[in-house]
Amino acid sequence: MRPLSDIVERFPRTVRDLSLQYGKTVELKISGGGTLIDRFVAVHLRDPLMHLLRNAFDHGIEDTETRQAHGKPPQGTIEIRAAHRGNQTLISISDDGAGINLTKIRARAYQMGLTDEILDGMSQSVLLGMIFEPGFSTAAQVTNLSGRGIGMDVVRTNLEQIRSEVKVDTQPGLGTTFTISVPFTLSIVRVLLVESGGMQLAFPTDGIEEMIRLNAVQVFDSPDQKVINWEGLTVPLIHLDQWLEFRCPQRNSVTEATPIISEPSILIISRGDRLSGIYIDKFWGEREVVIRQVENIISLPAGFNGCTILEDGHVVPLADAAKLLEWIDNDEAEDETSRPQRWRHLLQSGVEEEPPRQQLALPQAQQTSVLVVDDSINMRQLLRTTLEQAGYGVEQGKDGQDAVDQLFGGLSVDAIVCDIEMPRLDGYGVLAEIKADAKLKNLPIIMLTSRGSEKHRQLAMRLGATAYITKPYQDHELLQMIEQVLQQQPLSAV
Repeated sequence: MRPLSDIVERFPRTVRDLSLQYGKTVELKISGGGTLIDRFVAVHLRDPLMHLLRNAFDHGIEDTETRQAHGKPPQGTIEIRAAHRGNQTLISISDDGAGINLTKIRARAYQMGLTDEILDGMSQSVLLGMIFEPGFSTAAQVTNLSGRGIGMDVVRTNLEQIRSEVKVDTQPGLGTTFTISVPFTLSIVRVLLVESGGMQLAFPTDGIEEMIRLNAVQVFDSPDQKVINWEGLTVPLIHLDQWLEFRCPQRNSVTEATPIISEPSILIISRGDRLSGIYIDKFWGEREVVIRQVENIISLPAGFNGCTILEDGHVVPLADAAKLLEWIDNDEAEDETSRPQRWRHLLQSGVEEEPPRQQLALPQAQQTSVLVVDDSINMRQLLRTTLEQAGYGVEQGKDGQDAVDQLFGGLSVDAIVCDIEMPRLDGYGVLAEIKADAKLKNLPIIMLTSRGSEKHRQLAMRLGATAYITKPYQDHELLQMIEQVLQQQPLSAV
């Protein structure tokens, strides 16, 4: 544990430097500097707190003349407070500035495509939440403090990595407060203790949707890997022993305890709008464990962030399921040619194979190509499998910028299926780029995303999307939507 004062020790100097540079007189107050914060959390808090501090100085505190004209003292005040509340630590950054201009937020949201009807139905808290959306900025001009392309969405994204959230409250003329709630500690976690390939692993329960027995689901072969049908959804099945390669003799786990489940099972892992299944051999139970940091000149493999020591003395690696699957995604993307070989020796489960799927009767399917745009290679492969089985030709874009570059470089397709949340250029950016081009503006674009709120749907449609489907989705719904789009039939909402 580390005190808050260690995190913010440089903040007073930053405020003094900014005051001299921009001619604003601002005082920084820190309360609760002795509040203890988990060391891992503290490391990841510094950048979001600095971003909020600079934001308060730039957007919150008015210049001296404006403050005096409104009867305020010439010197502005920014205050950072920290305190424990139950199993949470609350950290707030407040300023006594002009507050956030809700009219400007509304105007900017309208420019981005939200209708007056949607905006009128928003509460103040929901409207304020718009400032955390990617690309959202009300800055009138570019300065060294604002309008540099680094928005409040970066703050939210960084905080989500440490299971934290941020809320904002504002009062016109009186000031704004950002409140961050962080876990009291990430050093104690609840895990599922499992065995894979003879090695025990601990998976934190966060992000695990369900554990199911292998014989309770159907396992199918796709072109590149095996998939399962879980609650009507197609989920890729990952065998970790195909990816974790040992360069020295491996010692199997030996314990006197008896596993709760001794037959193959699957952990259903949720990563936002993506689902993956991790095959495990045995399940040893759920328990609360202490995270031990591993400090060595040799770093831990990707997807592992420490270990825990069981009561019998066994050291068990602590797996970060999301990071582990992300590493597998990236490794697949770098070496796609070797992937079929990696999946050659998969589990011989004896499960009956899926009967041949009926292809939809699409008159022009053989001549029709679809561009699939998603930063998840798993999602692209699943979409490719679905579309190719229906008779379509498939092109792929690893993110929005890659897709736009291919289209502007001469790639010809009949339709696009595009995610929204992607690096470099998101789905909204793809819509804006394509609709601004005279040759591509009539190209049908179907947005396939986990963002199910009406404001996101309306924004996409205003930017030129042809259709909007929310995840999770059914294959037949997507294929029906593509067929309707290509044949210019009236669309059914999904």
